[in-house]
Amino acid sequence: MRITVTVPDEVGEEVKARTDNVSAFTTEALVAKLAAEKRRAARKRLRKIAGHFETESEIIENLHRERRASDRT
Repeated sequence: MRITVTVPDEVGEEVKARTDNVSAFTTEALVAKLAAEKRRAARKRLRKIAGHFETESEIIENLHRERRASDRT
């Protein structure tokens, strides 16, 4: 997929100085950002419902469920 973005000149220059493949560099950065946002959302959901569990096993099971829902196991 082709996506056009605008970045500050300094950012574009630094990226071009670091790599010949701007597309691959950008893809790697976007994948990392998306994964971080998924983890942050999962932590937020866990904090929100943490008080609703009575046993440690329920807490652990919910943690495993969140990890399975993401790409992180």
